[in-house]
Amino acid sequence: MKTQFRIRGLNANASLRLWLEQQLQRLHSLIPISVAEVLLERQPGSAPAFHAQVHLAVPGPDIHATSCDHTVEAVWLKVTKNLRQQIERRKGRQQSKLKSNRQHPLTPSRGAGAGVAARI
Repeated sequence: MKTQFRIRGLNANASLRLWLEQQLQRLHSLIPISVAEVLLERQPGSAPAFHAQVHLAVPGPDIHATSCDHTVEAVWLKVTKNLRQQIERRKGRQQSKLKSNRQHPLTPSRGAGAGVAARI
C-alpha cells in the first residue's frame, strides 16, 4: 500500500505518522488498498479545530471519509471507524450476493439442446 500524507498546521513527527500508518494497515488487512491519501489538518480559527480526510483506492469503487473533532486522536478514530464500517458493509453486500446466487442457481432454459438436435 502506498500512503501519501498531507499534514497541515501540526507538528508531524515520526511517531504521529507511524500511528496513522498502523491504523491504515489494520484497514488494509480487511481489503486490499493500493493507495491511501490522507489529509490531516488543524484549523485554529474553527471549532472543532482538527479535520481529517482519507481516500482509499481499493478494488471497485474507492472509499473515502471525512471527519472533524477537537483532538487529533478523536478525529482519526472517527474517520477510521467510518472507513471500517464502509468496508464491512461492502463485504456484507458481496457475501449476500454470493449466498443468493448459491440458493438460486441458474437453471437451463427450456428446450436447451433440443434446437440443435431438431436442426440436424
